[in-house]
Amino acid sequence: MKNIVFVFFTISLALGSCKEQERKVTADLINFPESASGVENQELPQITFDSIVYNFGTIAIGEKVVHKYNFKNTGEAPLLIADVKPSCGCTTLKDWPKDPIMPGESGTIGVEFNSEGYPGAITKTIMVHTNGLPKDVYLKLEGKVEGIDSKKEVKSPIEMERTR
Repeated sequence: MKNIVFVFFTISLALGSCKEQERKVTADLINFPESASGVENQELPQITFDSIVYNFGTIAIGEKVVHKYNFKNTGEAPLLIADVKPSCGCTTLKDWPKDPIMPGESGTIGVEFNSEGYPGAITKTIMVHTNGLPKDVYLKLEGKVEGIDSKKEVKSPIEMERTR
């Protein structure tokens, strides 16, 4: 009797765990850059930027730099930008398109760099993940930040009087 209950429990557990969760993946998000024969599928989105590097020159410490990277979908299918990630917390996203960008349409990705606490030569990257070609694009923000960081403690030599 115990064996029958055990077998029944095991079978019901196995069948119950086979239920699939509802997934909301649409055909727009699925991309196959090459077919099984190795021939490229021509109906793919392609993201093309005016420039992937922006040099803001020299700024004073504490200044903020705002820049928009312009791009165009030069492919044959709707382009989706799945994610945009800056390399560190000093660079924040201002805006980027959440809706599909149709072939021939353009868009912008806005970023802001806060130079507070980052003196010296700066090179920051922003990763853009798409459903097209290329899958990942790395934008660069570079320049030079001059000045003394007021939040850092300045250590100077301390002179003491000698007592005799």
